[in-house]
Amino acid sequence: MRPVGNVVHASTATAQETALEWVKKDKRRMLHVVYRVGDLDRTIKFYTECLGMKLLRKRDIPEERYTNAFLGYGPEDSHFVIELTYSLDLHFPRLVLPDYGVDKYDIGTAFGHFGIAVEDVAKAVELIKAKGGKVTREPGPVKGGSTVIAFIEDPDGYKFELIERGPTPEPLCQVMLRVGDLDRSITFYEKVKVAAQNIGNGI
Repeated sequence: MRPVGNVVHASTATAQETALEWVKKDKRRMLHVVYRVGDLDRTIKFYTECLGMKLLRKRDIPEERYTNAFLGYGPEDSHFVIELTYSLDLHFPRLVLPDYGVDKYDIGTAFGHFGIAVEDVAKAVELIKAKGGKVTREPGPVKGGSTVIAFIEDPDGYKFELIERGPTPEPLCQVMLRVGDLDRSITFYEKVKVAAQNIGNGI
């Protein structure tokens, strides 16, 4: 009987190979993720100066009382980007405040972190510390492996995992979510993939 560890490793390797083949054939991709922040300019500064992202566009919608900004590592038509939104407290939609009134959100526990590929994790962490950023896990090998990682938090508490990898055109490479039923969630996302494919094919 083969060791369980080898079985898991072989299964993971097979899944990765299958995923790579799928990516070559499938042109769909995740476009962006949206979340709210308490100070838009502060967060933009952190993402650009500490994480190396670019501010792609920013717009103010006063009639709807919100402002948003799109940031990433490349153009929206070819890269996964982050949309930051600063808005009026949804619990008080009739409250009129010039600054929209919200400076902190409860981000809950379902969101885990984003993964960002960097060539030198230790160097990236040094820069983040120099800019006043919060490091929650110092650079070092991932538990049970050799890949060097670190964890940081942005000013609102959203977490980012820095993953040491070679050069890549898409550094923003992972989104980690916590779920209550893993198999159910996998089935859901697989069905979303099939549904999107059918729509794309005009079915």
